[in-house]
Amino acid sequence: MAVKTYSVKKDGSTKLSANFTVREFACKDGSDAVKIDLDNVAVLQKIRDHFGKSVHINSAYRTVAYNARIGGVKDSNHTKGMAADIVVSGVDPLKVYLYADSIGAGGVIYYPNSRFCHIDTRKPKVRLITLDKKTYYAEPTNSLKKGSIGGGVKWVQLMLKYAGYVLSADGKFGATTVAAVKDFQKKHGLTVDGSFGHKTKAKLKEALM
Repeated sequence: MAVKTYSVKKDGSTKLSANFTVREFACKDGSDAVKIDLDNVAVLQKIRDHFGKSVHINSAYRTVAYNARIGGVKDSNHTKGMAADIVVSGVDPLKVYLYADSIGAGGVIYYPNSRFCHIDTRKPKVRLITLDKKTYYAEPTNSLKKGSIGGGVKWVQLMLKYAGYVLSADGKFGATTVAAVKDFQKKHGLTVDGSFGHKTKAKLKEALM
């Protein structure tokens, strides 16, 4: 982590990388001081280079007061200058989420309904999906199978839905989810056992990218 504090007035036009300046990371409340993690800037630049499209920063640094005013999570990484909510011009945010994951970003959150991605430098790394900005479903780190329940199962179900499968994202690994996993495994040359392990997860991410 390499967080530095800048002045928008003095440093606003200062380039942090090939395509990003200090002003883009400023708090929306008009505050002059802005905290920026240069490691996160490096991740955003990689995203910009990979897609070859402009990256719009919806929200980066937030003062504690502004973060509270807009209903941000308490102790948000935005207040530490470590986070940015972004939209890549003309690019599905799911692909941005998956690419940021592939290059080792700290925290990556996909907001499918709001159509943006959150990128931060937290440790340990997390990969989340949220439909309502209140409940977050984490990518499972262990193998899931018939009978499994919880947020990890819902993450799997949502990703399968994005891959074109028709199923309910209810957090229960039932017969419909097993059938979808088996079909995906069969189509991609994997062992067809209906369990969602590391190989199936990696292949699903690859397919969605």
